[in-house]
Amino acid sequence: MDPSVVSRLENVANRTENILLKYDSNKKETPVDATPQIINLYDDAICENLVSFYDLSAKIGGDLNRLGCMTRSLFFTHRYFLWIACGRKKADNDEFATLVNDLSKEIVAFSDFKEKNRKSEFYNHICGLEAAVGGFGWVAEPKTPAPFIKDAIDTSVFYLNRILMEHKGKNDFHSEWAKSIKELMLSLHEYVRQHHTTGLVWNSDPGATPMCNRKSGGAPTPPPPPPPPISLIAPSKPSGVGALLESLNTGLSATSRLKKVTPEMQTHKNPVLREVNGQMNRKTEERKVSENKKPEKIHESSIFWDGKIWKVDHQVGNKNAVVEVTDKKESIYIYKCNDSIIKIKGKANAITLDGCRKTSVVFDGLVAQCEIINCQSIQIQTLGELPTVSIQKTDGCHIYLSRDALNAQIVASKSSEMNISAMLEDGDDEYTEMALPEQFMTKIVGKKLVTVASEIV
Repeated sequence: MDPSVVSRLENVANRTENILLKYDSNKKETPVDATPQIINLYDDAICENLVSFYDLSAKIGGDLNRLGCMTRSLFFTHRYFLWIACGRKKADNDEFATLVNDLSKEIVAFSDFKEKNRKSEFYNHICGLEAAVGGFGWVAEPKTPAPFIKDAIDTSVFYLNRILMEHKGKNDFHSEWAKSIKELMLSLHEYVRQHHTTGLVWNSDPGATPMCNRKSGGAPTPPPPPPPPISLIAPSKPSGVGALLESLNTGLSATSRLKKVTPEMQTHKNPVLREVNGQMNRKTEERKVSENKKPEKIHESSIFWDGKIWKVDHQVGNKNAVVEVTDKKESIYIYKCNDSIIKIKGKANAITLDGCRKTSVVFDGLVAQCEIINCQSIQIQTLGELPTVSIQKTDGCHIYLSRDALNAQIVASKSSEMNISAMLEDGDDEYTEMALPEQFMTKIVGKKLVTVASEIV
C-alpha cells in the first residue's frame, strides 16, 4: 500500500480516538477484542466524516466551533448507548426512557442553542445542523428506523442549500461544512440501514459493558459566599403604613415640607393645563377602548383526512409536521401555518398553501400542481416531479426543483420576491438560483399587445 495512504489512515485513526475517547481522563485503554463488533462497524462508518466535520467547524470558528463540540459529544453519547444496548436484553418502556435520557438531552440542546442564537450570523448553519441531528431519534423507531434519519436529512437540506448558494464560489469552508453534515448523516443512515434494519439491535454481545463511564465526576460544588460585613448592613427605613405613621407623628412640622400651590399650577386658572388634561383624558379613553377589544381567537393545530383531502391547519413552530399519502389521487390543503416545516411522504395529486407564513414544504412529487395563495416567505422543495407551480398574491417564495422537475411551468400573479433554485448540472447536487421577473414591459406591435419581462430591475 502507498505509504502516504497508510500515514493518512493512521492520522485519521489517532484523531478519531481523541474525539471518541477523550471524555474520561481516568479511563483505561480498551482492548480491541473487548469492543463489540457492532460498535467497530459504527466507528468504521462514522469516524472519518466526523473528524472532517469537526475540523471544518473549528476552522470557521465562532458558534460553529461550539456546534462542532456538541456534535462530537452527541456521536459519542450515541455510541455509548449502542454499546449498552448490545450488551443487555431489550429494555421495557421505563428502562428505555432511562437509558436514552442522556441522548435525548443532547438532541434537545441543539434546539435550545438555535432559540438562543436567532441573531447569529450562522443561523442557517445552526438550523441545518439542528434539523439533521433530529435523525438520532431513530433509536425509538420500532420497525424500520433508517428512513427516520433520511427524513431529518431532507429537512436540513432547506438550510444547507441556503449556505451553498450564499457561499458559492467563495473559498471560506462554509460550502464544505454544509456538505460534510449531509455526508456525516448519510454515513449514519447507511450504518443503521445495514446493521439495525428492523430496529435497534439488543443483546448482540451479551454482557458487553462500555469500558469508560460517560458520566465522569467533576469538582464539588463551591460553598456559598460569606455574609457581608455588619458595617455594610444599614437599618432599613420604614415603608408603607409604617412610613405614614411616622410622618403623622411629626406633628405640625409635617406641613413644613408641603409646597405652596400658585395660580399657574391650578387647572381652572391655567388654560394650558386644561388642554393637557383634556388630551390625557382622551388617551385614557382610547386605551380603555383598545383594552375592551376581544383577543384574537387561538385555533388548534390539526392534521387530518376528511375523506376527500388532507387538511393541515394552524401549525405554529412545528418543524416535524408529516403527511403520509397512500394514493396519488390524494391532495393536501395547508392553511394558516406559521414558522413550520411540513413533509409530504408519497406522491400526491396536488398541494395548496393558503395564508401561510415562513413555512417550508418538502414533498416526493406531484401529479398536478402546487398552488401558493396569499402567503409570505414560503419555501417549496420537490424531490421528484412537479408539472406546475401557481403563485398568487404572495411576497417571498423560493422553489427548489429537482432534476426530474426541470420542465415545470411556473405561473405567477400579483407576487414579489420569487426565486427558483434548480439542479442544472449533471452529477452536481448544488442548486443554481434564478429570480423570477416582477416587472414587465408592454407595447403595441402591429395590432397586438406584446409583453416581455423588463430588463430594468
